[in-house]
Formats: sequence, structure tokens, C-alpha cells
Amino acid sequence: MMTTQRRSIWETHCYAILRLYMTLVGIWPYHTIGTKCLRFVTTFTFSFSILIPQVLYLLNGSIGIDDIFECVASMAITILLSFKLVLMMINDKKIKACFKRIEEDWLSLNTDTEKAILRQYTEYGQYLTKFYAIIMLVPALSHILRPFIMTLLKNDIENITKSWIPGASKLPYRVEYGEKLNQHFYLIMLHCCLAVFAHLIATVAVNGFYYTAIQHACGMFSIIGHMLENIGKNDDANFHLEVKKVKDDNYNMALNCLRRHLRVLEFAKLIESIFTNMFLLSVNMYMLVGSLCGIQVIMNLNNSGNIAAPLTVYFAQLAHLFLQFWQGQFLLSFSDVPYESICRGRWYCTSRKCKKILLLIMSRTMLPCKITAGKIMTLSIESFSAVLKTSISYFTVLRSFQ
Repeated sequence: MMTTQRRSIWETHCYAILRLYMTLVGIWPYHTIGTKCLRFVTTFTFSFSILIPQVLYLLNGSIGIDDIFECVASMAITILLSFKLVLMMINDKKIKACFKRIEEDWLSLNTDTEKAILRQYTEYGQYLTKFYAIIMLVPALSHILRPFIMTLLKNDIENITKSWIPGASKLPYRVEYGEKLNQHFYLIMLHCCLAVFAHLIATVAVNGFYYTAIQHACGMFSIIGHMLENIGKNDDANFHLEVKKVKDDNYNMALNCLRRHLRVLEFAKLIESIFTNMFLLSVNMYMLVGSLCGIQVIMNLNNSGNIAAPLTVYFAQLAHLFLQFWQGQFLLSFSDVPYESICRGRWYCTSRKCKKILLLIMSRTMLPCKITAGKIMTLSIESFSAVLKTSISYFTVLRSFQ
């Protein structure tokens, strides 16, 4: 019966998008090892293998500075997304522990109000995943469609045939295949397109899990806050300071809140341990890619056709980074909810034993939950602005070499 209930949790619409993308990349924890390895290897192969022809293209001495910037930016994204997939597989046991904790939290809910609160935050996590998928779809489609659009424009404006246009200019990436490019053009084009979609699926799966986990933790903090605010609500001024534990409903409720609070703190630490190294690389890669995209825009101000691609990549990376820091800010803010709820509640209408439990919960909130980038930077809106300033300074330095 318990196993059936746990399975039904993941079959609800609240986790449909997350389940789909994590299944596609092979990191859904409820599949067999063989199934996960097959899907992971397939996705990782398409994601990482495009790096080889990109490096060969970069080593070509005849390319211009604009091509170098575009190639380095796409290589950085390839390395970042492939690294994310590898880290998720390495942390497979921690991901399973997160899912198990989410199951246990759902099964521990006693009232419809608590279930409604957690469902609200879970649905918001899925909404963020959908929104993120749409944002990432824009640069993915622009990478694939831009070569075709530019080819058509060249045909119309310059009145030349498609055969006169170099095959490399029709590909989504700057790649080098030597003489095989024209011989196997359509296979190479298929490889590039599969790499684009592998990157898209991988980043949505990883970040969708991050959003879902953060929102679950925030939902549990809200449930704890709701319970704490109701402690002593039905008691009058004639309460007794000394009450037997069996008859003290406020004490039992406070003790339940303490246990749940400790579990959420452990869950937050588990999330942080999974993503801390990933976010360290992500922040540094964003500053590099953002600066390179800015340089590309400056260099192509007179050519509007070449501005669209770096702009879409830049804004996609900006949205990607903002959502990561914003969710970190969510966790920081919601970790204070139990403290604020106790202050708003009628703690003065509880027994001495209950007050001690409430003080213990308040002491636990003195150190807020946080997500860090490599244990160096705490993810928050304030640190996001600092990253933007650093990225702009990198852009200024790179522009001086133009």
C-alpha cells in the first residue's frame, strides 16, 4: 500500500514535466540501471561529441576573430551542459535520497490544508520548469534555423545559388570536418541538430529538478509556519504552564514542527551538496559566454543578421542564471518563515515545555538555509547583481583587445 502511494505521487501532473525530461536524459531515479545508462550515454554522446569538431575548427588558423568568439561561446555551453549531466549521474544516490524525502514529506501530511500548500509550491516548480524550457527553446531553434534563414537571405540579396554557399555556413555550430563536410553534409547536420536538442533536454532536466527541490523545501517551510501560527490559537488566558505531555496538544504540535524543520534543513543541505560545484562552473561560464556574446554584438552592429544569435544566447544565459539565483533567494527567505510564524503566533498561551521547543526551532533558524556556488558565493539576488557587474567588467577588458 505504501509503495503504491509513493508511485502515485510521481504520476501526478505536478511532476509530469520533470519526469519526462529526467527520463529522456537517464537520470530519473526509478528506472533500472540499464535503462538509465542507455539513455544517459546516448544523451551525453550527442551533447559532448560536438566538442571535437568545434575544437578542430578553433585550431584552424584561417578563421576570424568573430568566428573564434562564437566558437568559444558554444564550446563553453557544451562543456557546461555535459559537466552537469556527469555530476547528476555521480550524485545519483543523493538524487534518490531527495526523491525519497519528497515522498516521505507528502505521506506525512495530515490535513487537506497542508496538502494544498505543498501542492501549490510543487505546481509552481513545474511552472518554472515549463517557463525555463520555453526560454531555452528560443536559442536552440535560433541555432538550427539561423543557417537556413541566412542562406535564403543570401540567395535573395546576392542572387546566387545555394551550391555556391560554403557548407559550414549552413550548420548550427562552427565545426570542422575537413573534406568530409560536403560528402556527408546531411549526416553532419543531423549530428549538430541532435547536439542542440541534447543540450536543451539536459539543461531543462537538471534545472527542473533544482526548481522542484527548492520549491518543495519552501513548501515544507510554509507548512511548518502554518502549524506554528496555530499553536495556542484555541487556548484562553487561563491555560496552565505545567501540562502533561499526553494532554498538551500544543507541545505535540511544536514537537512535530521541530522534527519537520530538522528534516527540511537536512533536505536543503542535500540540495546544496548536489548543485554547489555545478553552480560554480555555471557562474564562471556565464561570465565568459556573456562577455563573448557582448563582443559579438558590438562587432556586428552593422550586420543585423549576425546579432540575433549572440543576443538570444546572452538573454537565455541571463535568464538561466537569474532563475538559479532567484531560487536560492527563495530558500533564504523561506528559511525564516518558522521564526516569523512563532513571533506571530500565541506562544505566550503555551506550556513551559512547549516554549522550550519553540525556542529550539527559533535557534535553528538563526543560520538560514542557502545554496552556494562552490561554497564561495551564496546564491541570492544580491550576489546575482555582483555577477552581472563582474561580467560587464570582463566584457570591457575583452573589448579593449578588439
